[in-house]
Amino acid sequence: MRYKVSKNLLLLFSLSIYLAFYSCSSKDACIPSPDISKISLSLEIDRLDKKLFKIHTRTELKELLDDNLSFSEIFLARSQYPYDSIFINRFYDLLHNPAIDTLWKETESVYGDLDDITMQFENSFKRIKYYYPEFKPPKIQFVFTGLSHDMYVSDSLIIIGLDYYLGNEASYRPVDIPDYILKRYRKENIVPNSLLLLSQNYNKIDMRDKTLLGEMIFYGKAFYFSKQMLPCVPDSIFLGYSPKEMEDIFHGQEIIWANFIENEVLFDTNHHIKDKFIAERPKTFEIGQNCPGRIGRWIGWEIVKDFMENSKEATLPDLMKNNNSRIIFEKSGFKPRNQDI
Repeated sequence: MRYKVSKNLLLLFSLSIYLAFYSCSSKDACIPSPDISKISLSLEIDRLDKKLFKIHTRTELKELLDDNLSFSEIFLARSQYPYDSIFINRFYDLLHNPAIDTLWKETESVYGDLDDITMQFENSFKRIKYYYPEFKPPKIQFVFTGLSHDMYVSDSLIIIGLDYYLGNEASYRPVDIPDYILKRYRKENIVPNSLLLLSQNYNKIDMRDKTLLGEMIFYGKAFYFSKQMLPCVPDSIFLGYSPKEMEDIFHGQEIIWANFIENEVLFDTNHHIKDKFIAERPKTFEIGQNCPGRIGRWIGWEIVKDFMENSKEATLPDLMKNNNSRIIFEKSGFKPRNQDI
């Protein structure tokens, strides 16, 4: 498909960022949340990161890793080594590298006792339990790997590599990751990113639906779910956009949506076309230089918001089990929001 975007639309999108009358702070207000004060929940936290730095011998390290096979396999790829002794020696030497000591001290400085992260997890899990009474919270394991892995999420276990999430001030950062992705590896992203992944347990899809719209709605439902569990986390954190990018897409939303309609991409099934709007990219260049990547995911979230606004009787579980993207889109009545300029 050859993309066509009128010069007027591109000009409008470029000029829209100067309409600075609107403050994005209003979008960062807490959304309504159910009362979770009477919901009891037992949260299992394992500070494996601290345990690793109390190890004094290779034998102790092997025993600890034998007791934590999910961590040693998923994060450290233990089974890929021809001999286990090679794996143990390499990881032991890594933990005693002077550069790693610097990274560990920075990790401790940023995270401390992790009370704030733990409380955020606990409250978000209570909200999941409010909507899904059968929910059993996964064990949460905080680890340190020397920047080998970031996060693993299943219905029974969440593993978080704290050293991956130190932000721009860290002495060492993950390598070979573009800046537009690397900026999402900060402390404030840990719980939102975990919830986005955990939402897949509830996010039903129609495997026959290969359209761009279907994938947009999938991501929209994931964002909507996660926001309900973390009602005071700004939308920008979930999306991985900067405040400037949030301002740009707000002012350019009519132009963004017009591009989707003009180019008739909503029901396209070509993965090359779909990737232009939902895959990891620094910008959605087909729309404009000020349009961030993955813009289709944001539009999907906006559609889902409108669907829930117009479906007064629908609950969050109703939304998550609804796998008909076309019905969600049609009932949303979606159109770009009016700008108070």
